[in-house]
Amino acid sequence: MRVTLRQLRYFKAVVDNGSFARAAESVFVSQPALSLQVRELETTLGWPLFKRDSHGVALTALGREVHTQALRVIDEALLLEALGRRFNEGPFSIELGIVSTLAPYLVAGLQDELGKIEERIDFTLHEATSRQLLDQLLGGHIDAAVISLPVGKLELTERELFEDPLLLAGSPSRLAAFRNLADGPKAENLAMLDLGPLLVLSEGHCLGEQLLGACGKNTPEGVQRNLESLGSLARLANTGAGLTLIPATAAAAEQAASPELEFLRLADPEPKRKIGLVHRVAFQDQRWIKGLGDAAARAGKRLIKQSRPLVS
Repeated sequence: MRVTLRQLRYFKAVVDNGSFARAAESVFVSQPALSLQVRELETTLGWPLFKRDSHGVALTALGREVHTQALRVIDEALLLEALGRRFNEGPFSIELGIVSTLAPYLVAGLQDELGKIEERIDFTLHEATSRQLLDQLLGGHIDAAVISLPVGKLELTERELFEDPLLLAGSPSRLAAFRNLADGPKAENLAMLDLGPLLVLSEGHCLGEQLLGACGKNTPEGVQRNLESLGSLARLANTGAGLTLIPATAAAAEQAASPELEFLRLADPEPKRKIGLVHRVAFQDQRWIKGLGDAAARAGKRLIKQSRPLVS
């Protein structure tokens, strides 16, 4: 037989009230039910915990030691219950991953949108590649991630938040040769025309793979893949060093940093990435999931709307 939390709580009630009768009233059970639980605790420990005297009941030597330990256990149990309530009722403190090609642009808007909802959701940001964030998510190091979809993991739930168009970015002279193609400015033509190097994020960034897939660039010829950030891509493209694809969510910020940079929307089928919120299946019913997802969707769509006046 094992010691239970109920036995310890009933035992504490007897100590606090000085009698079994008053203890039973304080925990809203009958005296026989309370006495049975205390006797089972004594049987498990192998020694009486109480002795009767003229004033009622008193602790034995073992009872005093058990009382000290019981208070610690009950306090820890109360802490666990409080943590559970806080996790389910808020405010919520979330370990949130955001893919590095989106995080610098989304964070400010996400915080603004979270401030508008009823539940308070605070997050600690983890910025990395989608692959790294998935590993952290599966390992329990973060609670949720905003990354490119699809993920396709049975252990994870994914919700699409918005589609992020990939815009052709470059200097005015680089884009001029591309803008008036007879069959329209299609992404696949980047692989066929001699427009200079295609600037792509280094291996490990899913956006780099998406860019190559969209443009049909299946070989490294004419591709520069030694860059780690969208900011680097945009600044090189701004100088005329080549062309690249920049997500619409990043367009306004990158043009502000590189004023000569221009954007061109590609013809259908327009390349785009799907951005979604991913979390472990066990979190499906947590109240913060919907609020976080809704806020991230609004923040992302607002960035895309801001990009539209910049695109020709």
